[in-house]
Amino acid sequence: MNIEEFIGQYRNHPVLFVGAGIGLRYLNNAFTWDGLLKHIAFELKGNNEFYLDIKAESRENGKYDYTKVATKLEQEFNKVLGQDRHGKFKDINDVFYHEMETENYLSRFKIYISQLVKQLNYKEDMFDELSELKKIRKNIGSVITTNYDSLIEDLFGFEELVGNDILLSNPYGSVYKIHGCCVDPSKNHYYRRRL
Repeated sequence: MNIEEFIGQYRNHPVLFVGAGIGLRYLNNAFTWDGLLKHIAFELKGNNEFYLDIKAESRENGKYDYTKVATKLEQEFNKVLGQDRHGKFKDINDVFYHEMETENYLSRFKIYISQLVKQLNYKEDMFDELSELKKIRKNIGSVITTNYDSLIEDLFGFEELVGNDILLSNPYGSVYKIHGCCVDPSKNHYYRRRL
């Protein structure tokens, strides 16, 4: 049974939960949680050793606590960018200072994550499958996702709901972005999730 047949058998419209696997399947610029943090650390320091050090410092009961890894990486990222206004991450600093002028504090780290995943870079060899996936839209009520990218909104034309918008909304035809969304870094709680 394919997904269209499975979804099509329901008389009511189900709510789907979509995790990171969908982005990893269809996008060239999707990351696992570990992969995203490692990528950011490499872009910041030019090697993997800084990431491996903070990852090693963030072990609890034999497992890595990625919320701690992300917190440490965010602190270092924000500090380094604050000390190098016109360097490699000038564009991130431009956004940061523009927002600060309007009294809107955004973490440089969150701005960078937003920019990393904002552009949807689809895998060409998945176009046929994506075309089939789009067909199930008429049988889906809404989607709940931890994903920060806008893949679901792009595929189904659903409206994203982030933060408090989730509580006061009509669920049909919506994507509930429970960890935040790349279109609004101020509502990003992406780094707080646990795997």
